Amino acid sequence: MNELTKRIVFGALFAAIVVVGTVVLPPLFHLLMAFAIAWTLHEFFAMSVGKSGFIAERVLAILGAELLYAFLVLYKTGVLTQLSLISVAFIPVFLLMIVPIWHKDHSNHGKLAYIFAGLGYIGFPMALVPVLQYHAGEQDGWLILGLLLTIWVSDVGAYFIGTALGQRPNSIKLAPAISPKKSLWGLAGAVLFGVGSAVALHYLGVFKFPLAHSMVIGGIASLGGLLGDLVESMWKRYFGVKDSGNLIPGHGGLYDRLDSAIIALPMITVYLAAAGLL
Repeated sequence: MNELTKRIVFGALFAAIVVVGTVVLPPLFHLLMAFAIAWTLHEFFAMSVGKSGFIAERVLAILGAELLYAFLVLYKTGVLTQLSLISVAFIPVFLLMIVPIWHKDHSNHGKLAYIFAGLGYIGFPMALVPVLQYHAGEQDGWLILGLLLTIWVSDVGAYFIGTALGQRPNSIKLAPAISPKKSLWGLAGAVLFGVGSAVALHYLGVFKFPLAHSMVIGGIASLGGLLGDLVESMWKRYFGVKDSGNLIPGHGGLYDRLDSAIIALPMITVYLAAAGLL
């Protein structure tokens, strides 16, 4: 199987899993999210800290993110009535700060910063998905799927417009030191496709917000998705790796596939909460 065939086959399989988990078998989504949180953090830690070492700290970081996700699900479904109990999820974080005290060798403790960075940048933002996922105790898988589609469509727009117009000698690059090919044209393509996708999803009834808010969501998804891509490129360039892993043949790691959503979804959550739409 050549590389292009791998990308198509496993890309389609990944998309099918997302669709099944969000709208066909919604309870499956919790298992998928739990796995996504744990595995994306695992890939980030392997890339930044190394494949061995700080095992207890890695487990505590992943446990903290998983507990936050689980408590938010319980709260949004009405099983947990006191929001203050979510603070239990932060117990592993406190332990994460304390456990290194008893290490025999403290010479490599600077790498612990990457574990906290992964928790704050990947773990906790991904754990916020239930805030978008539930409305009045009911799961809204279509909204999650619609947001993911908007992010991915904007990424397609950035690629095609950026490739067609952004590689000219006088094109303005967004972050040439990190990703030399990403240009202002790519950003324009991302916003155009992202807003267009959000408008289409609004009229299809997937986005049940006023049209103006749906358009803003499309713009935020485009900008957040591009920023997420750049942030991962920054990390990968710093650590000297091409892909975050090899979980998805032809596509790299799970972090490579979710990098855009990791920043875009929390940005959308903040906007909808501020606008009183959650």
